[in-house]
Amino acid sequence: MTDLINNYTQSCKLVEQRISELSKLRNDLLKCGDSVRAQELDLDRRIKILYVEHGELKAVISHLISYNRRYERYVKS
Repeated sequence: MTDLINNYTQSCKLVEQRISELSKLRNDLLKCGDSVRAQELDLDRRIKILYVEHGELKAVISHLISYNRRYERYVKS
């Protein structure tokens, strides 16, 4: 179970990193006045999707941690 939680946590970090990369790219393109390129790459939509995925990953991690705590209490009883 711990490995599963760690894998989800690592995935969450990767999503955060990707959000940061895409946000930086979007901001750089907009600063250069290349909003057309930002739209072509569909950066806003991609970033929003990653935020949704990030929230879902956090929820799964929370559920797994909760389940793991309940299981550990059950085993110790």
